[in-house]
Amino acid sequence: MELEDGNIHKFWQWFVKSEKVIKECIENENARQREFVVDQMNEQILGLGVFTWDIGLNEDERWFLTLSSNGNPDMLELSQEIMAVAPKHMDWLFYAGKPARKWNRQFTIYDDYMDEQFIDASQWHFLIFEDEDGMIELVIEAKNLPHLDPETAESAAEQFVVHEIGERTRILYISSIVIVPELESEDESSKIPVAELKEHLGGMI
Repeated sequence: MELEDGNIHKFWQWFVKSEKVIKECIENENARQREFVVDQMNEQILGLGVFTWDIGLNEDERWFLTLSSNGNPDMLELSQEIMAVAPKHMDWLFYAGKPARKWNRQFTIYDDYMDEQFIDASQWHFLIFEDEDGMIELVIEAKNLPHLDPETAESAAEQFVVHEIGERTRILYISSIVIVPELESEDESSKIPVAELKEHLGGMI
């Protein structure tokens, strides 16, 4: 997908001009212009492409803006193009995809009935295989999800991987993610704790 450079620069011009009010509305949920600013962000970003976005302060009190391609490789390429020309003078972190988290591997997800489900992935394990194209096939063992339907469990695995290694790495290097309640007995001695996933992938990509 191609995007006119002029449209990208117009977005950043608007963003720089609106920085002060954007920060005010993020810091104050009752800010008078909050709804207007959110609508403006939606309009500006969707004018660039079908992205989801996140904005705010991270755990280090740094302002950030994230454009997520929602798993689409073509849109990832576009988000990288957009972020490559982000204003250098702004003290912001600009992410072309959801960044890896510093976290306890616990999160929530909605199931098919739109009920919120708590997920603790801290004790999960994984196996890695390489496909014929050199991409990674990831198998995750999650023994604590018998209550989830298969589709929700797959969504939980996908969310975990993106949170753990970042959206860009997931899109570029992992071809498939399979989640199972228990690995085969012959794989028991080969499985690896998920706490080592990022380090393990680092040696392969």
